[in-house]
Amino acid sequence: MYSNKIGLIDIGSNTIRLVIYGINEFYDINEVTNLKTPARLSRFLVKDNHAKVVMNQEGINLLTETLAGFSHTAKAHQVNDLLIMATAAIRQSANQAQILETVKQETGIDIKILTEEQEASYGQYAIAHTMSLRNIVTIDIGGGSCELTLVEDKQLKEFHSFPFGVVSLKEMFFQDRSHNDPKAIEEARAYIKKQFKSIPWLKKIRYPIVAVGGSARNIAQVHQRLQHYPIAGIHGYRLSEFNLLTTLELFASTSYEEMDNIDGLSSDRTDLIIQANLAFLELIHTVKAPTLYISNQGLREGIIMHYLNDHYNQPIHPDLVKVRSIQKVCRDFKINTKAATIRTNIVLTLYRQLCDLGQMEYSYSQHLELELASYLYHCGQFISQEADSQHTFYLLSNMNLEGFSHKYRVRLALLSSFRNKSLLYQYCDNFVNWFNESELFQLQQLGGLIKFSEALNDSQTAPIHHLEIVAEHNQYRLDIYHHGPIVAEQYRAERHLKHLERALDDHIRLNYIETPLNQ
Repeated sequence: MYSNKIGLIDIGSNTIRLVIYGINEFYDINEVTNLKTPARLSRFLVKDNHAKVVMNQEGINLLTETLAGFSHTAKAHQVNDLLIMATAAIRQSANQAQILETVKQETGIDIKILTEEQEASYGQYAIAHTMSLRNIVTIDIGGGSCELTLVEDKQLKEFHSFPFGVVSLKEMFFQDRSHNDPKAIEEARAYIKKQFKSIPWLKKIRYPIVAVGGSARNIAQVHQRLQHYPIAGIHGYRLSEFNLLTTLELFASTSYEEMDNIDGLSSDRTDLIIQANLAFLELIHTVKAPTLYISNQGLREGIIMHYLNDHYNQPIHPDLVKVRSIQKVCRDFKINTKAATIRTNIVLTLYRQLCDLGQMEYSYSQHLELELASYLYHCGQFISQEADSQHTFYLLSNMNLEGFSHKYRVRLALLSSFRNKSLLYQYCDNFVNWFNESELFQLQQLGGLIKFSEALNDSQTAPIHHLEIVAEHNQYRLDIYHHGPIVAEQYRAERHLKHLERALDDHIRLNYIETPLNQ
């Protein structure tokens, strides 16, 4: 199944994690195993007799023990390459050499310590290769550091690493105080604000923010549960300033004993989540950002993508995010690409002619949406022919389609699963305020166009070679040029003619014209 397995041990200030990735022949990256332990190594950073920050022996022992266990797991999974990367906790330790030597002697493992710039650039690299946003500010707040980058046209322009993270902020402001102490929150917020304001390129740049890391994912999960979010996945999820104030208020008004009852909040982040929430809020204020996006692709994914591009001639391109997503769906769902291509060509032919006749308004974005939806039409049939529409809608609306917004993902699911108006509205029941009546009518038109086009290759033999919509006196005529008999296509086309008429907003007559094979 996998042509390569890559293991990555990410030694953070808050957690140590082992992720094993399976890589197939198409360079798709799939998680095989994801293990973590909340080591909080930054707790073991102390000052020695020379006032230097070092990791004490207890921390080194914990690190060594954890790495030995993770290394054993990686060998059991037969990984082809094991990458071990460390960030702030070891980077900030004056006794780095001692740490690395101890780990090497006891486990045989070589640790690579990432520089601040490398840590920031790997996170940005993952975002650039999994999201379509081109101009952004990114934030990755870990246990002991906070990395920010400025990205323009998907290229890293600026970066800065602050020597504080959620664990160090807790130690600085919440020591011997409750997790939601109002004064501690006020002091921490003022400190974070001052730090962000010190960076000239951040001020009022007005780019969207993309947040990566466990704290960002946790806040997004909490917010999704609060509003009963109707689809799965947090990659590309959007949070406004108001949303972040809502989650902050929830965390600040909940006793520590009750924090574990907050749906979506990880139990090992209950005493650290407020600090992360404050950082995101203050960054929105500093940047004057319109919104904050969540990426579930961060440092680790950036390392793996960079590894693949470095070793295999750049197979993952930042400008082909959507294309790779759709290609992966086609492979995973075993789509008949020949039939899908025929259907898509028919859809686009009819769409362009409808636009030329003034019945629809052409736009490239709608053209692309139709192309993708018609290619994926009823792709859920690989599970069951009987409920192909339902399977298609559920799968496409809930899977992580990189490069697409959540709303676009749902639109794609609605078009690809279209059967009739009733089912369309049934699927939309859970998406309150996502689509207005105009959008629903448009989805019905476009979905009907795909459904009618599907009928024109019902036999899967591609008998139709040309289509032309002609305006007659008081209606339209669709000339259908075909080779040989089209019994199945004619039957299905007549049955689904109403869908084409809805797109035309007028009556249309089907005219079948048989032509010799050589024409």
